[in-house]
Amino acid sequence: MFKLEKRFLFPNLITSSNLFFGFLSILMSLEKNFTVAAWLILFAIIFDGLDGKVARKLEGYSQFGKEFDSFCDAVSFGVAPSILIYATMTAESYFKAVIIPVAFLFMLAGIIRLVRFNIETELSANKGNFIGVPIPAAAGLLASYYIFTNAVWGQFLGLKLFLGMTILVSVLMVSNLSHQNISNLLFVIGYKYAIVLLVVTMIFAEYLVFPLFVIYILINRLQDLKASVGDYVSSINQGK
Repeated sequence: MFKLEKRFLFPNLITSSNLFFGFLSILMSLEKNFTVAAWLILFAIIFDGLDGKVARKLEGYSQFGKEFDSFCDAVSFGVAPSILIYATMTAESYFKAVIIPVAFLFMLAGIIRLVRFNIETELSANKGNFIGVPIPAAAGLLASYYIFTNAVWGQFLGLKLFLGMTILVSVLMVSNLSHQNISNLLFVIGYKYAIVLLVVTMIFAEYLVFPLFVIYILINRLQDLKASVGDYVSSINQGK
């Protein structure tokens, strides 16, 4: 008789919560509650981060959990942000010519990113760095931008920037650029400082989450630049 072990059940229940918030985000976007829709995407990111940690803690990681997580991510961080992009931009008539292609581009890039991750990543208790921007980070950047502009200016501004960011993160998701695991970055600054940062971020989330996502993208690009400069200097020294 089939028996579902608790060590597999709990992580998948958390993953289901990720999907639930993604589903709610889609509903809120359709009802034009864009701020709520954006927050729900961020809530989905939290549960997406928790399921892996719980699975590793309970040794409950499995091929089913890996695939289930990717399907849920496709909805919460692929479909839900794309609908949010479409719904927010339809308010401006001059965006209507590009809105559907751009919204579809983000969803397509995100799903390609997930498929590539599943193919290239072996099932393991350890979680290393990523090739391409992780889809939760891409979705979080766009959702937090909407929240940030409403908090700072009292309304959603910068649709052109929103459009540009959507295209940029879509390209970065399918790029071959390496991106560090956020957990690894927090480990670098130290456990105590990471806790303080997380608490402060939770208190001032509407103002801080977007800048932190931007910093995450920039840190990875600066590391690429540092590596490129290092390779260039090494090649010069070898040529002497």
